[in-house]
Amino acid sequence: MCPSGKLCLYEGTNFTSLTFTSASTKLCFDLATYGNGFQNGVRSYINNLPVKAELFHRVGVGTSTIVLDGTISPGGSSSNIGSTTFGASGVVCTGGAR
Repeated sequence: MCPSGKLCLYEGTNFTSLTFTSASTKLCFDLATYGNGFQNGVRSYINNLPVKAELFHRVGVGTSTIVLDGTISPGGSSSNIGSTTFGASGVVCTGGAR
């Protein structure tokens, strides 16, 4: 699954298609540059970091406009987010980074 001290984001439900991992506790990452670019959003996640992670989706293709979708608490996980926009082609920030 997801190693201790890491944030893991999956393009598939039930923790399949692990596409992004990070141990950074105060940094932002452009999800569009990983795997299939999370075009269909983050479908499942595990946050084994000691800080929260915030997911944003990109509004429109090729734009820099992002909208906050939600926060993943330390120790939080979901096997099926159920939304196809959660983090879609967006950004994930950890530890309050912007």
